[in-house]
Amino acid sequence: MPTFRDHEKQRYAAQKPALFSPDACAPGSYKHVPRTFCLADGHAAENLYPRHRAAAIQYFRDRNIHWHDGIGDQPSNHLCCSQSACVNALWPLTSAPALLVAAFQPYLPQIVEALPFVADRPLAGGAHPFLAFEWIGTRNYLGEHGARTRGAYATSADFVFRFRRDDGRTQLVLGEWKYTEEYRSARAKPEKTLTTQQAIYRSHYEAWRAEGADLPPYAELFVAPFYQLMRLTLLARAMEADRRAGGPGELGADLVTVLHVVPRANRALYQDS
Repeated sequence: MPTFRDHEKQRYAAQKPALFSPDACAPGSYKHVPRTFCLADGHAAENLYPRHRAAAIQYFRDRNIHWHDGIGDQPSNHLCCSQSACVNALWPLTSAPALLVAAFQPYLPQIVEALPFVADRPLAGGAHPFLAFEWIGTRNYLGEHGARTRGAYATSADFVFRFRRDDGRTQLVLGEWKYTEEYRSARAKPEKTLTTQQAIYRSHYEAWRAEGADLPPYAELFVAPFYQLMRLTLLARAMEADRRAGGPGELGADLVTVLHVVPRANRALYQDS
């Protein structure tokens, strides 16, 4: 049976002439194979909405953020790319705090006021954004190895923002954004389970279990998408723990929440995972 991903690929292939420049409508290469649902290789930038295309590309370039399957310093040419979809949907919120509150209040009813994300660099106009992309934290809370880069080689939130709650406390949101992902085959293909990879997060996970949390055995979570959500949750817990211990935490946040965003129509993700 066709999945949401299949329908989206077909929809984009059919609508290319109405959405993109003529040159971009030629099949583009993805994983070295021409695909009708991809933009022509030299036109990946058109995967971003024209009104904020240049600003978003500059944002990623200035912060050395990795585009997933990007082409040079441009996003992926795959029209079902969840990262491009995330930037397209949320970029307007980077400079519109009232719009950010309105967008997320149905899911976070305690939100009163969006707060500037002062740990990120200012936008082109000189003001700090209210929402940032590919955030790994102001410091290495999980003790991850190697060079930590936003969007690669570290636990990254696809988007992040903070707000003042109705009880006066500050809350930080780490967002995980999905679009057409489906993981039915992931059960037979678990994420990397190398000893060194598991060792990085094991102590944080076991500390969580020691608090009485009803959690499965650690190794069982090394399957997408649970692996990603586990890491973000451990990052959120570490940020909160630092605050409770008298440290600054992450931007003074008293609470840190993981928000998982997925289209309702993508049943292959939330029913079969």
